[in-house]
Amino acid sequence: MKASTSTLALGLLLSVAAPPGAVRAADAGAQILLERANFWRSQQRFDLAAAMIDKVLALDPGQPDALYQAGLLAQQRGDTGAAQGYFDRLRQSAASGSHAAKLVAAAMAIGSRPIPGSTAAPAAGGVAMADAKPTTAPPAPMRAAPELVVASIDSDDLTPAPIKAPSRAPAPPSPPLVATVTETEVARSRQMAALPVTTVSDGDTEAVVAAPGRAGDSASPRAVQVAQLELMAPAPVGGYQRPIVGRPYSPDDTLDMDIDRTLAQIQAETSPQLVGGIGFRAHGGDSGLNRLTEIGAAIEGSFSPWLTGTARLTVLPVYLTAGSVSSNQLFQFGANPVLSAKGSPLVGSGTQNAGGVGILGGYSFQDLSAQFGTSPLGFPVTNLVGTVAYAPKFFNNTLSVRIEGMRQPVTDSVLSYAGTRASLAAANAATGGAFGSNTTWGGVVKTGGHVTLFYDDTVYGAYGGAGLATLTGTNVPDNDVIDALLGVYFRPYKTDDDALRVGVALYYTGYNRNLSGFTFGQGGYFSPRNFESLTFPVEYTGHTGNWSYLAAVAVGVQHSNQRSSPFFPNNPFAQSALAATGGPTTYPGSTSTSPAFNLKGQVEYAIDDTLSIGASASLDNGKSYTEGIGKIYLRKTFDWLAPIGTPDDQSIVSRDIPQSRL
Repeated sequence: MKASTSTLALGLLLSVAAPPGAVRAADAGAQILLERANFWRSQQRFDLAAAMIDKVLALDPGQPDALYQAGLLAQQRGDTGAAQGYFDRLRQSAASGSHAAKLVAAAMAIGSRPIPGSTAAPAAGGVAMADAKPTTAPPAPMRAAPELVVASIDSDDLTPAPIKAPSRAPAPPSPPLVATVTETEVARSRQMAALPVTTVSDGDTEAVVAAPGRAGDSASPRAVQVAQLELMAPAPVGGYQRPIVGRPYSPDDTLDMDIDRTLAQIQAETSPQLVGGIGFRAHGGDSGLNRLTEIGAAIEGSFSPWLTGTARLTVLPVYLTAGSVSSNQLFQFGANPVLSAKGSPLVGSGTQNAGGVGILGGYSFQDLSAQFGTSPLGFPVTNLVGTVAYAPKFFNNTLSVRIEGMRQPVTDSVLSYAGTRASLAAANAATGGAFGSNTTWGGVVKTGGHVTLFYDDTVYGAYGGAGLATLTGTNVPDNDVIDALLGVYFRPYKTDDDALRVGVALYYTGYNRNLSGFTFGQGGYFSPRNFESLTFPVEYTGHTGNWSYLAAVAVGVQHSNQRSSPFFPNNPFAQSALAATGGPTTYPGSTSTSPAFNLKGQVEYAIDDTLSIGASASLDNGKSYTEGIGKIYLRKTFDWLAPIGTPDDQSIVSRDIPQSRL
């Protein structure tokens, strides 16, 4: 939104009254938060401004600049009682500091007129200090600092409590802070390579186990799998794309950590970003059937329209290939079981490949997010896909709930992901036209809902969730799936730069039908009657200088049980014709128990304040095959917020807002 002339004037007044070099305002971390708070007040984003002011007052309840801004903010919100309290506390500091006295005078100057943007006029006579002398007035009783309302790394999830007039004396001011942040460190934190949290990481409740069909998006709100989700460039921890659940605030966090979190959030809220990556995914299997090689790219642009929420547009070109079905496996493809049983020549599969471009647009604001688009245009079967999610947080962000509706492609094979075509002429001739004229089948999508709870107090954590969905495809019968996930973990080691997490996770999923085959009507996706996995994940994350890194491993045991399934599950006429030949009519069932493992690694380097390059890889055996994924990516942030402490240290308002917005 565009700042008004009166609001900009207020920002200029504050910048004159609160010079960066002033006593008690010189701490780099506090000054950054106060400048950003002033900026957000000018943009009428009172929630963001209040959260930053509250952080400073929690560290130093007598900080003059913070008290001054808190009073102005309360006035703008129409809470004159709270404004009175803050200005009383500021006057208390005036006798011992010339800087505080200047702020008292500035408050007096604006106390006799309404604050620009205020929803209520000041009390009679203005603010209670309007007729007081800044250096000789008797001290007013000290008021308590406002309750600290913590921030999450989510781009829009600051929910500060209303500022109320304090009623009791606060604790003595905090001693000088030992941990401060230099301007260079602050600038680097804007694009610091901070890796996505996977396996047992904060915010990822999907990838903790080798779960079939649930490739977790480690740091975005589980973006739609348009070009296999894992091929998209990972987002950084505490970075610009929101995780499923935010990293919770901890009272033990240092000022460095808190400012890094806040600055990352500001960047997510305001700065356009472009992310591009190239990925490779492959798993073994029978040629032309469940074997798959995928090459894809993800190009995503994001920005904050009117400085509210985050809008994204993603373009995802992808190419899939499975090769051709070998001669000794050809009877398992298309309508060939009928021809095989009759002793007729089998029809070749051709090369099983597909290519296309997916398009996805999305918008997120505070606890709400939505994404809509298409699976790749150019595939034999194209579907509308999307997600809608509501993810509120409670108890100082230690407890998160995610309620999600989704429609996503199933990416197990060329058949399930893109769909394919078969030649049915010979089979129709042998069965009297039982297969019809539509030669396309596959292109399966999963439509349903999922609820996940996540608790994290920075030492211990637990998560659990369950979902229910229906799978549909072209010429493929409907199927139902249920899944559940439960896990706990703790951090035996954690510093500002490094963290180690260990835990245990249990995953379950079950399908109503087995549609894992590749005959006409089958879906080509792993669909066991029941699948259970018990794993013990361990993850280490950290950063050194401009480098960030992640290493994770999860090992355990998995068990699956698959039903038998008709060759033509949605075509009773073809199934009857096949039975009349006396040949086999079903895929046999199977049971297996085997070790489970998942390995992940990532490294990212911040080239400068706004550009990072990274690479990641994973290896997983969570289905009936072992799958490997690798990717490289670039992340560019177009930072229109000027670096703090530039020589042209004017008002944060005039410096930070592009001229087109003034």
